[in-house]
Amino acid sequence: MSRPKSLTIVLAILLFFSIISMSFKLRPISKSYEEFLPKEMYKVSYDFYFKGKDSMFVKSYLPQDNERQRITNASQQATNISFSTHKEALNNRGIWRTTQKKKFHTIQYAFTFKGKAIKYVIADNLSRPTTNTVDEKYLLEETHIEVFHPKINTLANRLTINSQDLKSSITSLYTYVYNIPSAPIKQRTSALNALEQNLASCNGKARLFVALCRNQGIPARLKGGLILEDTQKRISHLWTEVFIQEKWVPFDVLNGHFAYLPANYLELYTGDRPLITHTKDILFDYNYTIQKVAHVPFINSDTYTTLQNNPFTFIKLSESGIIPKKVLGFLLLLPLAGLLIALLKNVVGLKTYGIFLPVLIAYTLSTIGFFSGIGLFLCITGLIALFSIPLNRWELLYTPKIVVLLTITVISILLLISIGLYFEISWLIKLSFFPIIVIVIMSERFARAIEEDGYKKASSTIGQTLIATAACYFVFASATLQTLVLIFPEIIFLCLLINLLLGKWIGLRITEYFRFKRLIFSNN
Repeated sequence: MSRPKSLTIVLAILLFFSIISMSFKLRPISKSYEEFLPKEMYKVSYDFYFKGKDSMFVKSYLPQDNERQRITNASQQATNISFSTHKEALNNRGIWRTTQKKKFHTIQYAFTFKGKAIKYVIADNLSRPTTNTVDEKYLLEETHIEVFHPKINTLANRLTINSQDLKSSITSLYTYVYNIPSAPIKQRTSALNALEQNLASCNGKARLFVALCRNQGIPARLKGGLILEDTQKRISHLWTEVFIQEKWVPFDVLNGHFAYLPANYLELYTGDRPLITHTKDILFDYNYTIQKVAHVPFINSDTYTTLQNNPFTFIKLSESGIIPKKVLGFLLLLPLAGLLIALLKNVVGLKTYGIFLPVLIAYTLSTIGFFSGIGLFLCITGLIALFSIPLNRWELLYTPKIVVLLTITVISILLLISIGLYFEISWLIKLSFFPIIVIVIMSERFARAIEEDGYKKASSTIGQTLIATAACYFVFASATLQTLVLIFPEIIFLCLLINLLLGKWIGLRITEYFRFKRLIFSNN
């Protein structure tokens, strides 16, 4: 059989297998399309532990659906404990009761959160809202929100004296509170205390911002919930909503979110309330268990569970822990990143240090951060270029000179880690063995290129390598793409198919059209 025919048969088999396999999984996905497209998805569990009296209760606010979050799969586990819910104005409260004194009780309330970020654009020249369209209680004083205290009144008037419209007033008040130094103060901090101490956590800053807004006739209220992360935690969060153009617009003066709320903010209640209350003088403890769930935005949780049990996906393998998720994700995305490098080299015409070195650098950047990682690589390669000058003048033999440069690289990395430890730069402290190895390999390649091709050509190649690296970085940094490859590992076969076709490429590269454009146009 001739080579063209055998290659055609191989391509046809790969394409047929991939299409058939993917079609079986696309069918349930097409039926599960959701109009609500979340950016983040978490499994959340309230875990309560208590013991003490003959009659005990635990109360906590439960999440509800709104325009930016959906709550599904809610369930609760508790033995010999009654459970009920109670609507309180805008909130939904869960209530657990028991009369068994001697037993140590455990309550677990679990649900799945799907959220998306929300951003508002505040128009210029808006007038302040009237009380006809909003409840007057959002302009009144509360126990810990001293709206009309002389100090708050003086500060609010001073901050807005030059403000001509609603947006400029809110910006002035927001900026002042945001610039107050932050501290992890666990006690409840009132608006006045936050102002007087010039130090506050989220609850003090949020109350002060509400007080200042209300003082100026701008309706504002508190929102409470959790900032979801892949961890266990005990700390809840408090932020603010301001009534603007018939909508409640979010502001987080602690974390610097102006008219914006990130996708991982779980909203639980409205108002100045404690998230958890319980019977006094009992043994009580709690935590929130949060697990980030990989997902594709347009697939609902039920379909995701179905796909999880499909033998032609790697979802179950990813969640089994047999292979670490990051390692499995890297292995599955490696062919896709390799294809991208092949396209950049064979079609675009970029020159890089090898095929897989840009891929390895990109994966390293996905663990330490893009800009910090690029800065680190540029610093190291700059040092290599700098030290190569005297080494070249001394006319050392090639191998000892490369070893000297690698030694300088290792010393530089150790110094950077020490600097990170001293100045508490987290990404430098967490610089792991794998990124260090990749930096050393890159340094060796760069040093060899300087020796063989000179500084100009070596620098040009490293610049093109970083361009290819940046393209691959977005492959490894995309959580959606990682999940797609878990669900559709057939993508690997499609990459193989494209690479086989690319191997027959005989046309000019894009850069060669620019390089030989005079010759091309003169012939035409």
